[in-house]
Order: sequence, then structure tokens, then C-alpha cells
Amino acid sequence: MAKQNVLITGPHGEAGQALRKHLFEKDQYEFTLLDLNDHPEYETHVADVSEYDEIRPAFDGQDAVIHLAAQSDAGASFEGVIEPNVVGTYNVIKAAEDAGVEKVIFASSQRVMGLYEDDNSPELYEADHPLLLDHESLPKPDGYYGATKMFGEHIGRVHARNDSPPSQFFSIRISSVRPDPYDHPYGDAERGVQRGTEDGVDPEDGAWDPSQAGSWERGSDEYEEMVKRLKCTWTSQRDFAHLIECCLKNETVTYDTFYAVSDNAGSWFDVEHAKEVLDYEPQDDGSEWESPPDVENPAQ
Repeated sequence: MAKQNVLITGPHGEAGQALRKHLFEKDQYEFTLLDLNDHPEYETHVADVSEYDEIRPAFDGQDAVIHLAAQSDAGASFEGVIEPNVVGTYNVIKAAEDAGVEKVIFASSQRVMGLYEDDNSPELYEADHPLLLDHESLPKPDGYYGATKMFGEHIGRVHARNDSPPSQFFSIRISSVRPDPYDHPYGDAERGVQRGTEDGVDPEDGAWDPSQAGSWERGSDEYEEMVKRLKCTWTSQRDFAHLIECCLKNETVTYDTFYAVSDNAGSWFDVEHAKEVLDYEPQDDGSEWESPPDVENPAQ
């Protein structure tokens, strides 16, 4: 069976780490990276997604594109997201079309549904809360970032229904993928503890946004609320990589929307649609965790 050539844009964030860790060693894929900076281990096309002519050559010979590159700050201004998230996403889809790439997997976000959480938290974090959002629920972005992800979903749907490539477009609404060593339901809470002694920014990818929350002590009310939330929204690295691989293998979807979330008992995001359409089989459930992996030294 021939290898599938896969281009990944913006591969060095939290979602990208999950793919590097769980997919890159598989023989059936040949990955190429597209990023602002070169990578010492992997073939990288250095370019900015907001510059079409720079990125276009990277798409030649690819079978699929996983589009992760974006300004990922949920509180970003419109000026901060227009080039990377709107222009960049259009450029990626256009480059896929011009290069004849048939499959695009788009990293959308739970933030396209963010106002549901704003309107229902913290009660939403309780396991018996009735809210469940599926692929047909009305989007309610909670900021410019979420709105740009909604734009990406819609422009992808337009292109998937045209006669030209891409013929498949997967909108993946990513919930809470966390980098090592915080890939567990206590990850955000433990990061808050770590911020008591350091800046809380992960040294590998710099993805943590310290404006999202302050520092706290283990066992505090703030700590426990962060645990409750992440037990609902956690997407383990292996479940996320598995979902992306389900998309890479799928040949039936034209356009569809799926939530990237583990099989958490308290989640308000539906995973049954992904199970039915993509044969998604998540292995993790945040509610099964009673403590972080190492409460004495969570960074190990």
C-alpha cells in the first residue's frame, strides 16, 4: 500500500505535538511540515500561510493537508486574526485546490460554540448537566478567534461542494489538547500551580496563555474548578491523533463537522457522530482520573 503524503501547517503547537508523538512513526504516512520556522528533524517548507505564493509549492504531490496554523489566542483582536486565520485559511484551501489535493482536515475550535459555556458555567462542569452540542447545533462564537474558525468551516464547505479539489473537508472542533507533561484532566489546574513559581508558558511550544487564569494552590476552589472543566473538555493526545487518522483514512465524507474530545462522561460535546461516521474509538475519559500523575512534581 502506497504511503499517504500529508502536509501539516503550523505543526509545533499543542495539537501538532500530539500528531508528532502518535502518527509520525507510522509507515503509512509521509509527513511534510509547513511552518514559519525550520525544524531540525523533519522536512519543513518555511513560509507564512498568509502569503499564497510562499506556501503554494508545498502542496504539490500531497494527498492530504492538516491545517493547524493559526493565531490561537481566544481573546485576540480582529486585527490579530484576520491575516493568519482568515487569509491564511483561504490560502491553504486555495493552494490545495490548485495543487489537486483532495483532502483537507481543518483545525476548528470549540470556541465556535464558546457562548454556550459562557452562558452555562460553572454549572456546565457538573456531570449531570443536560447540555449536549452536536454537529447540527447553532454556532455561537465567543470572540473574533472563534468567528474566524467558523469562517474556515464555511469556506471549506463551499470548496468541498465544488467540482474542483478538495473533494473532502473535515472541520474538527478541537476541545482541550494539552502538551506534555500536562496531557491529563488535571493539566490546566497543575499549570496554575506551576505559575506560582514560573511564568506557566510551556518551554516547548509556548502555547499556554497566562491571561486565561491566574495562579492558585493545589486544592483551592480555583484549582478544583479547573479540574472539573478539563474533565469535561479534555482531548487526550492519543485520542486526538486517532481522530485525525480516522479522517485520513475516510473516503466517504464530502463535508462534515466533528468534535475532537475524549469520551468524557461530563462532556457537553457530542462524540457519537464521529464514532458513527469516522469509526472514532476514543480511549480516554477525564472522569476516570482522581488525581494528577504526580502531585509532588507534575512537570516530570
